[in-house]
This record gives sequence, C-alpha cells and structure tokens, in this order.
Amino acid sequence: MRSEIVKKAEHLYETGKVPEALRCYATALWRGEEDDTGLLEVWLSDRDLVARAGEQEVCLFIASILFTIDRCEEALRERLWALCHDVFDRITECTDRADNSDRYVAECNLYRHEKKPEKALEVILKGLERGGTTSRYTFAGLTYLDLEREEEAERYIALGVESDPGNAAAYNDLGDYYFSRRRWRKAGECYDKVLEAGDYNDCGWAEPSQIFCCFMEDGEPYELERLVLCAAADAGNARAQELCRMAAFETLTPNVDYLEPSSESIINAVRSMRENGTTSGVVRCATTCQESASSINAVRLAIEQICGKPSAFELSSSRAQNPPLDETLDEEGIVLWRYPDINTPLPAVERPSDYVGGIVAELAETDFSLKSWYEAAEQYAEKLSGAQRDELYGVMVYPPRQKDGRIPAEEWLALVQFAAVCILARISLHEIDRICKGQIDWPLIPAFTLAAWLSARDASYAQWAEEILNMVRSRISRENYCFFEYAYTCAAYLLPGKDESYYAELWRWRQSLKEG
Repeated sequence: MRSEIVKKAEHLYETGKVPEALRCYATALWRGEEDDTGLLEVWLSDRDLVARAGEQEVCLFIASILFTIDRCEEALRERLWALCHDVFDRITECTDRADNSDRYVAECNLYRHEKKPEKALEVILKGLERGGTTSRYTFAGLTYLDLEREEEAERYIALGVESDPGNAAAYNDLGDYYFSRRRWRKAGECYDKVLEAGDYNDCGWAEPSQIFCCFMEDGEPYELERLVLCAAADAGNARAQELCRMAAFETLTPNVDYLEPSSESIINAVRSMRENGTTSGVVRCATTCQESASSINAVRLAIEQICGKPSAFELSSSRAQNPPLDETLDEEGIVLWRYPDINTPLPAVERPSDYVGGIVAELAETDFSLKSWYEAAEQYAEKLSGAQRDELYGVMVYPPRQKDGRIPAEEWLALVQFAAVCILARISLHEIDRICKGQIDWPLIPAFTLAAWLSARDASYAQWAEEILNMVRSRISRENYCFFEYAYTCAAYLLPGKDESYYAELWRWRQSLKEG
C-alpha cells in the first residue's frame, strides 16, 4: 500500500508540478520518512524528465538520492545508477553552479558512489575546463583523495576554499582522509582550516577532531581533558562522543594493556554455548579450515568447565592451514603438538609439575598488564632451575587449575600462556625466538607482542624485535583466517622509529580486520 508521501509526490508529478514532486520525494527519502523507492525507477526512466523539471532540478534530485540508492539491493542499485547516467546523457545544455546541483558535480558524485574514481575525475575535470567553481574544485579534490593523490587533492580543495573563503567544509573531508591514516599532524592542520572559516555546522565536526589529533600527536593529558570538555559541552555532538571513546581505546594497546580475546570460530561457538546454558554428551563442530591446536584444547577445557565433567569434542575441518600449523621454521622451533591428523592434535610435551604450574598460575591470576607481568616474571624465573624451563612449555598445553574457576577456560589458557612466556623471557630472550620459529599456535602472540613491547621501551631491542615480527608476518596465511593476524598488527605498531607510511599501513590493516 502506497504511503501518503508517495501519493502526494505522484500527484504533483502527474499534474505537471515535476520540480515540486522531485523535491518532495527526495527529501522524504533522505530524511528517512519514506522507504518506498519505487518512483525512482519510474521517474528516472521518463525520457521527458529533463524537459519537464529543468536541468538544475534534475541534477539536484540525482545528487539527493545517491545515498538512498546506496542502500538498495544490488540489482536495483545497478539499474538506478544506469538510469541516472542515461539522464545525464540527455542533458545537452547546463548552467554553471557553485553547489551540488551543478551538472558536473552531480555526475562526478554519481561515479564516486559507484566506486569509479577515474571516471569521476574525468567528468569533474571536464567541468573545470568550463570554469572553476567552489563545488567543482572541491569535488575534484575529493576525487583525487579517492585516488590517494594527496598533493592534487590538497591543491584543488585549497582552490575551492579560495573561491569561497567561508566554505571550508571540504577540509573536514581532507582531514578525515589523513585521520584514517593516523597522520595526526596533517589531519589537525585541515581541521584548523575549518575552524578558521568558522561555520558552526562544520566546526561541530572539526573541533573535537582537531583536539583528538593534538592528543594523538603529542600525548598530552591536557588535550584529552579538552576533548572531554568539548564532548560535555554538547551532548548531541556524536563526533565528540565517539572520539572520547576512541581516545580511551587509543591509550590502551591489545595484549599489552589488556588481553585481546580470541575470535576463532570454535572459541566463539563455545562462548555461545556458555551463554545459552550447559550442554552434555558429545559436542561436534565443523569448520572450513583447520583450527589451531590451542583453540581446540581451549574448547575441550571450556566444555569440561561448563559441564562440570569431561565431554567429548569432535572437530571436522575440511582442509589444512597454509602455512602448515605443525611445521617449525628450523630445529630450534618449539614443538608443542603432534598431528596424527589436522583435527586431533596431541600433546608433544610432558605434563608439568604442580610446582611449576603453581608458579605460572600465581602470575596468571593477577590483573593482566604486560608491563607488570614482565616485571613480576623476574622473581618467578628465579624460583626455577634450568631443568624446569621446559616445564613452562608443558604449562602451555596442560594449564594449571584456577583457584576459583571464575575465568572462562579459553581465557584462562591464554592468560597462562602469556604468563609462561613472560617467565621464559626472563630466563632467556632466546626463548622468544624459539617460540616464534616453532609451530603456529597461540603462544606466538605473547612472544612477538613481548618482543615489540620491549623495543618500544628500549630501542636497542628494535632490530631484534623487527626480525621477529618479519618472521611472524611471513607466516600469516593469505588463504584462510589467521588467528594471530590482528595481534600482529597491534604489536608491529609498537616498533619505534619507522616512517609514517609504515604506521599508516598497519592502522588500515588493523581497521580492516576489525571491520571484518
């Protein structure tokens, strides 16, 4: 059943009030007051649309509906984009305008929504050949950003602001580009331009963004306080609220300030099992690719924790990982598991003594912080003989029992492995090398994270840590999900003295993994 908005828009169109119809319908779609997109296809197919509404109104209509088209299912989206191009092809004469209703700006924006920046650039440069307007300069700059051609982007956006000094909104987009790449100084300079122009709406975005960039650039607590005050002054400023949360996150590094939980599929499944209540009997799980040995071990331990008794866990994976999980890089590499097949890894180390297990458990039961754990690990290492070193590897496979069982078993295993690695590193940093050369399993994460963290504290460790991280990076699967890839991006970011592009790449990589 058609809504009143659709009926009104249809009536206006049929009675010859086509510009009013277009504005009525586009506004309702943009505001979310209407979700029926049926008229878009009908009207854009009208061969007389340009003649009936006028070139400016049609261009403004297309510019206004692009975000609506983005939300359509793929087949419809493709049809609507094609119809929009047909409309532009029928525009033989146009008037130059300094806003989004400009024919070249509207078509450029259409191509940008289609993710065709080369075509978008071709169109907007054709418009600039006719004459330079604020909107044409701005969209040329934004299109160059899409192509990651930064110098041209900056030049055209500056020309746009020069033509209309009070309109610096494009600098928000340029700032956001540098922001996403963690180039805080460049981003902050762009937001400064917006603040200098002084438009209230644009400043609402630029002000908290500029403060955040200052905080990330120099780490001054004063800037964080300014950001909090900025957010408190305007509770409706979603950007300020978001950046407050982001600032809190940025001050914490995964696996350094807090333990990043595993996101492997079978670990997620056991978490769901825990949330939905207990289970009993045989638990079966199928995956497309081989799971790490520690994740399988963690699931077995978790099921026992949930059920209160050992339960069978049957895993079926269709193919092995590449690189193989059971291989070591050389004879020094640590071997924790034997693999009779890809789904049932068996311990290749002896069960540790209660004494050694108890030492590791004592550290693992404290609040996690890599700094405090590494410092405390020295005293624990002093309590162990050289012969007991290998028992620390046994702890990684046979974790000691918790005192109260309050920590989920899968998290407890990760904590135990972190604690064991910290103690091993205090015995000899060469153990970090051995773990990273060993089988691909959970202990890799605390090992390479610790190496990177040490390099951030003391640059004399930087070359060693970089070699370790390069070795680990070479073992990240390019075919399948890799359980340590996200942890790697976080750890590698800690390396000191790298150039701006290095950190930008890691930031983008990390974000892409977070977004799925």
